[in-house]
Amino acid sequence: MNELERAGNGVNGQAVSKPKTLTSLEVYDQYGAMAYGIILQILPQVHLAQEVLVSVFSSPQLQSCNSYPFTFAACVIKLAREKAVEAKRKLTALVPAGAEYASGDTSPQSIFDLAFRQGFTPDEVAGKLNISKKEVLHSFHEFFKSYRNA
Repeated sequence: MNELERAGNGVNGQAVSKPKTLTSLEVYDQYGAMAYGIILQILPQVHLAQEVLVSVFSSPQLQSCNSYPFTFAACVIKLAREKAVEAKRKLTALVPAGAEYASGDTSPQSIFDLAFRQGFTPDEVAGKLNISKKEVLHSFHEFFKSYRNA
């Protein structure tokens, strides 16, 4: 046995096993509350949020989180947000035109809300608020900086 093989061994010379692949139920137990909180921020109607939550944890995309390059939690957050934004867009497609975002608030909180909770791209946010994409991205930076310093 060479040095690398010895260094990679676990207790009593047993090889360290690869991380266990989580089942959907285990993932739900571990990350369900977090995903539900994210969904509720985007889609505050409880019954719709619960439907989206079921959709997240029954999605075939969930198993791809086992090979996600970041943490499993980041993958669940991304998937929950995608599903919630998709549901919200379907819901708002039923709302008559003219229910456009009318606020001229360009605070970092408001800009983040438009992008994260309402699902608009930075280009769309810039268009809605008549500011540059650079200003939108700077507002994201300021929003995260304010939480980091809090």
